[in-house]
Amino acid sequence: MKNKARLYARRREMYHLYVQKKNMTEILDKISAKYSISKQALWQDWQKRTYWVYDVFDLEPARGDIEMDSPLH
Repeated sequence: MKNKARLYARRREMYHLYVQKKNMTEILDKISAKYSISKQALWQDWQKRTYWVYDVFDLEPARGDIEMDSPLH
């Protein structure tokens, strides 16, 4: 697996475990062992997730300037 694909896979897996309400220590232990990366590096990356989550899940950030064509507005 290429570096970027491996990085995205790791981030997706970590996020999915978090959404499943897993304990963060448990998440760090599992991901650290599976991907051979330190828990500290994982935690630092996790703290920056607002910068990468959209790319990893191929999402667009919400925009507050969208106008609706609905008669309710």
